[in-house]
Amino acid sequence: MAGGHKHSGAKQARREARRRKARRRETVVQETPDEAPLIDEVREALDSGQPLDLLGLVSMLIVAATPQRFAALQPPEEERLPSLDELVAAFTEMESPETTALLAALGELLVNENVLRAQCRRAAQQRHDSLPGWLGDLAQTRVYRAVRMTHVLGDGDELLLGVRLADGQEFTCAAYIDHLWMSEVKDAFFVPDSIDAVLALATARNDDPDTSFAEVDPADARAGLQQALDHDLLPVAESDTWPSCRALVQWLVTLMPPGGSVLSGLPRPDTEDVLNRFFASPQGLPFTGGHRELLRLCIEDGTGDPVRWSEARLQQLLSAAVDDVVSADVQLDLPDLLRAYVPFAHAEAGIRQELTAEALAAIDDVADHYRAAVLEDEGGPASV
Repeated sequence: MAGGHKHSGAKQARREARRRKARRRETVVQETPDEAPLIDEVREALDSGQPLDLLGLVSMLIVAATPQRFAALQPPEEERLPSLDELVAAFTEMESPETTALLAALGELLVNENVLRAQCRRAAQQRHDSLPGWLGDLAQTRVYRAVRMTHVLGDGDELLLGVRLADGQEFTCAAYIDHLWMSEVKDAFFVPDSIDAVLALATARNDDPDTSFAEVDPADARAGLQQALDHDLLPVAESDTWPSCRALVQWLVTLMPPGGSVLSGLPRPDTEDVLNRFFASPQGLPFTGGHRELLRLCIEDGTGDPVRWSEARLQQLLSAAVDDVVSADVQLDLPDLLRAYVPFAHAEAGIRQELTAEALAAIDDVADHYRAAVLEDEGGPASV
């Protein structure tokens, strides 16, 4: 998992294959559909017998052809890629088994484009090309199980979705929701195996006593994953598979029942109650004045959990000055405040001492850089 906790071992097994395919696909969307690269990719995907090959390609096409949400992030006009409308029009005009397959897949995966989605379905249904059973009945796909993998420090959740196609083939989606940054999807990938097999491998390889697995109601998984996708306001750092598989993840969200509750993550005590106990304790008594407001701001940053503090969370927190509403004099005390607070908070949550030691080491590693940033913001030395 992120923040020092690894994804399941299944990702590494497919990493190189994805890189090879990614290199071949880099120019696909820049070609017209009657040119060889795209048609060859589709033909290869169909011949492989592996549904994820075609579904991943179609997801990549959708993501690449979807305009950025902010005009400032648009590529130059000469680098503009075909739009979804242009792609669908071209696929509809050119009749071949490969474009029929593309239209059939687009007719399901274009979940936010109702007009284009209907157009793709009509075009595919009017043709007589033979499609694999799973693709011809793609609308019968079901997400039948959801499991959440969580680390005790709560930086994020790995949500595993078990997917079954109409012909009985299965695959698993793994989406990592990063609570350190707006609880958005930070990464996602797919494994061409059942969720039972993926979980068996993940649990067998899991030697971390602080990582646990729990069943999630699919309706709750839908609500939590949709919220995480909605938080994706700006382009994120790319991985081998993200955000190119975003359209495929979004489609799976629509296959789960609505009406669930957003995943709440690990239980959190009331922040004010924890702060009351800390500042009344021997560890907290030396800190007065604006230190309570400073600590409250720090808790609100990132995960919002008052008692779970990972290396990654602390490094992110101490990467810059906190907030102008707290004086520089108080901000300069933050490393010392956290050295006192984190052990207190971890004791309340029952966090292992080894994790607390790692957290304290992270504070020490960045304390000088943090203080320098506070002083730089002030334009010179502040009184301490």
